Amino acid sequence: MSDCASCGAPSEARFCPTCAALPYADVIRSCCARATSTSPLDLAQEILAHPAFPVAGQAHHPLVAAVLVTAWRNATGAEAAGPLAAAIERGDSIPGGFCAGFGADAAAIACGIAVSAIRGNTVKAEHAPGRALAHALTGQAMLQIASGTGNRCCKRSVYGVLEVATAYFASALGVALAPASGRIECPFTERNKLCNREACRYYPAGGIPAAPRRRLAAVEEVA
Repeated sequence: MSDCASCGAPSEARFCPTCAALPYADVIRSCCARATSTSPLDLAQEILAHPAFPVAGQAHHPLVAAVLVTAWRNATGAEAAGPLAAAIERGDSIPGGFCAGFGADAAAIACGIAVSAIRGNTVKAEHAPGRALAHALTGQAMLQIASGTGNRCCKRSVYGVLEVATAYFASALGVALAPASGRIECPFTERNKLCNREACRYYPAGGIPAAPRRRLAAVEEVA
């Protein structure tokens, strides 16, 4: 018996039956509200393990923004109720399909959303330092995603941009976020019909190669 990752109630599973039925936005809010980790990657892995979290799609956008704000809050002790709510709302406003059709991956944009929420950026501060910081992180995260090959994958994008953001928060914001507690391994390979498997750096170590199969044109959800 352990505590539910979402509400903290005693639970035999990572998420109690009540929280296992929550929509993704509520899971992100509740997990981030009670989290104490300073590792955005560990936080993301915990939330991604929710049984109803989709393989791909819009849910990953607020996730990235929220875990960065949460890790920053835990590392600095700052009050972050407002920034966290803003990060989730803004991230969730980026629709599914945006990454493919608008030339900019939403996981990277979500990194900039996190910095914007933390720094309180507004449209009236066109050239403020906070705006430049947000844009620089978005740019670095976008280049990281652009360097990938093979099928697109929301999990790979999340892991990649959070690695970039963890280093960026230390170098540009002076906030030391913790790296992942171990090697980042994706536990969702068998659920993702477009998994790049051994070609992906996050494929589980020692994973057994699958038999050759035809790549499908779509996954269960639109990313």
